[in-house]
Order: sequence, then C-alpha cells, then structure tokens
Amino acid sequence: MALLGKGALLNWGGVLPNHDLDYNLWHSLEHMPERMSLKGFLRAFRCVGLKGTNDNDKYFMMYDVKNKDILSSKQYLNKLNNPTDWTSKILSKYVYPSRAICEVIKTKSLTTGLSGFFVTIIYLAKSNEIKKFYNISDEIMSKNGIFSIHCFQSDKEISQLKTKEKVIRSYQGNEDEIIDYAVVIECLNINKVKMFLLNNLKIKSDKKIKINYYQLQHIIELS
Repeated sequence: MALLGKGALLNWGGVLPNHDLDYNLWHSLEHMPERMSLKGFLRAFRCVGLKGTNDNDKYFMMYDVKNKDILSSKQYLNKLNNPTDWTSKILSKYVYPSRAICEVIKTKSLTTGLSGFFVTIIYLAKSNEIKKFYNISDEIMSKNGIFSIHCFQSDKEISQLKTKEKVIRSYQGNEDEIIDYAVVIECLNINKVKMFLLNNLKIKSDKKIKINYYQLQHIIELS
C-alpha cells in the first residue's frame, strides 16, 4: 500500500464492552464518509486487533491526508468542535484513546495493492530505533512477506489541540495518549513479521514501545 499523501492521522483505542457493533457501524457508515468529504483527505481505513494486541488498542484507524496541515485546518477543526450525536455517543465509550497527527518521514512500498494485515509499532518516547526501518531492502521485505513500511513523526502540538471531540474521548477517564513516532507495516503473515522484528531488528514491546497486530476491516478511498 503506497501512501497517498505526506501526512496522516493515526488512531488507536478500544471501546467499552458490548459497544463494538455500534462503534463499527458508526465508523463505517458515518465517520469515515464524513472525513473523506473534507478537502485533503485521501483514504481512510479501520483495522481490528488480532491475538497479541492489547485490548486497549483493539482498533487501529488511519487517514491519509495531503499534508498534516489539513488536520489543523479550519474545516477540520470545525468538524472536531461540532460532532454529530452519533459521534458524541460513540466517543463517550472510548477507552485508552491514542491519536497522533503525523508527517511521513520515510515510506517504502513494493506494491500499490492492499494487504489485509498490519503491524503497528508505537514509540512513546524519542528513540533512534525507528531508523532501523529506514533502509530495509526489497529483498528482505519480500523474504519476510512485507509489502510496505511507513514511518511517521507525531506533531504533538497539533495532536493535543483541545476540541470538543477530545473532551468527549476523555469521559472514561483517559486522555489521549501522546506518542513520538510510529511505524505501520503492511504484510502477508503476522507471525513472520513478529519474528523479523524480534530476531532481525531486535525490537519488542516494552514500557516505551507498543507493538500490535491487526486485520483490515473497512477502507474508503477517493475514486
């Protein structure tokens, strides 16, 4: 999956028990179409966690945008400060939200097609480890069933702008998690990528790094 722009909005989080169906319907039928109607939004998709993913990060959502300034624009902030009734209801059920407005710092794709599996690596503090992903060869990617590697740096100031949606997301007692960097890997086989991260790059989850595993649920892209 090649990226479509120079910026992205990355979201992770969970919802209260027994609210998953409503959450997924809302995100597919209202929220993604609403966001995709805004100028500068190029693609939106949602994934659900597989075995090994923390329940607090059960869902991963990503929006490709022309550049990160789209995500601090007047039109977008107007949406954030005027949520629909359905949006307000769903966001009030969020647990452990993580939201990062990012610029793309490195990206590499072997195909324009889309795979169904994703691995995300969240860096909760500054780390040079992200540079391990910068120069992985096509041969090594292919050997490990990796189609794409995307590296992002979070703009903390824009990410933490106080909006009505941000306030509603905190109703369960958790403010948006702050991240420094993120890596999104698109792949064919989750277990093979797990082994690649551990054995080749020596990267594993700890207090400052979170690794999660996802399957694609729904995608909307500009035609």
